[in-house]
Amino acid sequence: MGPFWGCSGFPDCRASLNDVDGKPSEDVDEHYRCPLCTRQLVKADKEKGDYWFCSGYSKGCKVTLPDHDGVPEAAYQCQKCNNLLVKRSGKNGVFWGCSDYPNCTASYNDDANRPKF
Repeated sequence: MGPFWGCSGFPDCRASLNDVDGKPSEDVDEHYRCPLCTRQLVKADKEKGDYWFCSGYSKGCKVTLPDHDGVPEAAYQCQKCNNLLVKRSGKNGVFWGCSDYPNCTASYNDDANRPKF
């Protein structure tokens, strides 16, 4: 979702900060990128709800992401078909499934609120 600053201890440390004007910051960068088409994400007007949408929505990219404390919620792509993954609950617990189900049946285990690839 655009440039960011990551911990030098990756993968053991997954801490990160936004990149704002080339510097690490907790502020929201106005240039978040759509996880599918890389166009800019736009925060919806308050009266419409708390979410972000792709600036390419009218051009066919229908990505919307919930707002999480002023930033778009993290989104993950299916490694089989590149559509977004959706967090779901099943008989064996929480997992991540492809949003294009049943066309794509890929699923991933949940690992600390993110898919385990």
